[in-house]
Amino acid sequence: MASFKVFVLIPAVIFSLCQCRSSAPKSGAGAVPQMSKEEGNVIIQREISVWEYSKTKQFDKLREILADDYIGYFTSGSMQPSEDINLLRNTTINSYHLSNITVKPVADNVAVIYYTVDQDVVSATGEKWIPEVAASSVYAKRNGVWYSVFYQEMPAR
Repeated sequence: MASFKVFVLIPAVIFSLCQCRSSAPKSGAGAVPQMSKEEGNVIIQREISVWEYSKTKQFDKLREILADDYIGYFTSGSMQPSEDINLLRNTTINSYHLSNITVKPVADNVAVIYYTVDQDVVSATGEKWIPEVAASSVYAKRNGVWYSVFYQEMPAR
């Protein structure tokens, strides 16, 4: 009788342990994507570089981060990479500071980075841009490289 209890008990314990896995699906539509800290840091550094290259007018380097199908969405409307760069050519970024930076993977090889930016920016016409905005970018990893495919900002609250 004792061997029968062990025979029944061991499969029951194994079955119970198998049922204790995380309830989050590992694949399919409800899967929670994972990203290494290193990959997240790459995206953060690329986003900071977008700001720095914009400030220092290094548009060739900026263009290397923006995907060919990139769209920037601003209060004035949407812009392709060339339109975005042309706007920045005639804009003066005196300073910027990114804070509360978060990277959230949303699918394999796709992530959203969002943050607050304090900025001192003046347009070609002398108009000051909104000093604090909430910004986000979508990055896609293509051929092993993270590219910005979408950017948007709105006044911070």
